[in-house]
Amino acid sequence: MIAWIEGTALGEWVRVSAFGYPFMITLHSVGLAIMVGLAVAIDLRLLGRFRTIPFASLRTLFKVAWIGFLINFLSGAALFSSQATTYVTDITFLLKMAFVLGGAVTVGYLQTAVARTGDGHGADSVTPFSTRAVAALSIAMWLAAIVTGRLIAYL
Repeated sequence: MIAWIEGTALGEWVRVSAFGYPFMITLHSVGLAIMVGLAVAIDLRLLGRFRTIPFASLRTLFKVAWIGFLINFLSGAALFSSQATTYVTDITFLLKMAFVLGGAVTVGYLQTAVARTGDGHGADSVTPFSTRAVAALSIAMWLAAIVTGRLIAYL
């Protein structure tokens, strides 16, 4: 199955064409910047920073963040297809994927928490401890995903 993925036309295009890999890595970087940038901004708001940003406006940021995640997922799948047999045994890649999954789960949790209580929070209200703890965990997950993602090329 993994060898089949690597042998697809998409995998070969990303691996051998002059345009495939640069195009996919650019899309991957753009998707990462959107998803992680907005996730960290949301996390910091939930941790008490940027109090002038109303909680209700975070709902829009979540939607844009998920668009970034979709771009990142699709471009990441294309990049994976170019070296699937190598990545599937690479512990650094597997750690990165675990951190990305953890980051996505924390964003999903926070989106639900904000939707449930978002309008009830004013600028001076205190975010529940559990929400703040997940926001801090989210930042840690995304930072670890970025670091392990960069290390794939070097380890």
